[in-house]
Amino acid sequence: MEKILVEEHYILTDVQEKVRNLVSKDPKGVPLETMLSALEEKTDFHGEDDLDQHKTRMKFMNDNNVRMQVLSYGKEAPSLLTGQAGIELCQLCNDVLREYVDLRPTRFQGLAVLPINEPEAAAQELRRSVKELGLKGALIAGRGEDGTFLDHPKYEGIFEAAAELNVPIYLHPAPIKSEVYQAYYNSSSYDDVTASIFASFGYGWHMETGVHAVRLVLSGLLDRYPNLQIILGHWGEFVPFFLERMDQAIISEHLKQPISMYFKNNFYITPSGMLSRPQFEMIRHHFDIDRILYASDYPYIKPEGLTTFLDELNLTPTEQAKIAYQNAERLFNVDTEQD
Repeated sequence: MEKILVEEHYILTDVQEKVRNLVSKDPKGVPLETMLSALEEKTDFHGEDDLDQHKTRMKFMNDNNVRMQVLSYGKEAPSLLTGQAGIELCQLCNDVLREYVDLRPTRFQGLAVLPINEPEAAAQELRRSVKELGLKGALIAGRGEDGTFLDHPKYEGIFEAAAELNVPIYLHPAPIKSEVYQAYYNSSSYDDVTASIFASFGYGWHMETGVHAVRLVLSGLLDRYPNLQIILGHWGEFVPFFLERMDQAIISEHLKQPISMYFKNNFYITPSGMLSRPQFEMIRHHFDIDRILYASDYPYIKPEGLTTFLDELNLTPTEQAKIAYQNAERLFNVDTEQD
């Protein structure tokens, strides 16, 4: 069965170099070079995320019967930057992505990268990316440079724009702040490699993304914008496991619905390459089949069983087709007609 994968990444090498030159390293923060080296070792990643690696990307897609990738910017995104440099580099990425998508629009679509440290410019760039460039929404990784989560009122315009444009926001992990790393993950009991993985793709940044999502719900954002749609990867970033508990324990009289109902009605969930049946069953318990998307997290993860996983879940053909591509078609307003 054909598939649309919705968390598939790319970078631009020249943009990466500019970001690295502009971002100052925090000696107390997550040792990112150590973490990235560990990621490469564990996933056999060899730099296939650059858009110039088109043949490698297409081979992966064809080998795994992937009809379309919805592309978003990968590691060290220009959204990390502040000021005009961040705005201009995000614009450049979105312009280049649009050109790439235009070459094969039935094989690729894209999500914008936004300069979230300049919230007004981010809202403007989302509007430009959707209206002028034809991108299908945006991916936002982590929180602002000043440590604020997206429930802060200064970011409201971004979500207002997404709701107005009827496009989703993909809430994605990013490296955690240094104070969180030092308090929760760094330890003299184990080495920097273990600490960096624990704080990032092993646990930490997933937990923070789940907290981020819950904060958005508690802020009343989804009462103000009831048609707003948010995507969470990695089977919901720990949130589904605690939905019943949050409904029972968190006092939220200012909200119009129980917390779980916002997740069921305003969130989509993807595996991000974590092809685990127990986690799928938990998601299926809490969410309608219409709310599950498919994703591999290419090229950082190239999961074995990508072509067979859905066959192993005792799904009806209709349910399987929804997860494989139909839900994505509907959410992103795309089709899969041949070139």
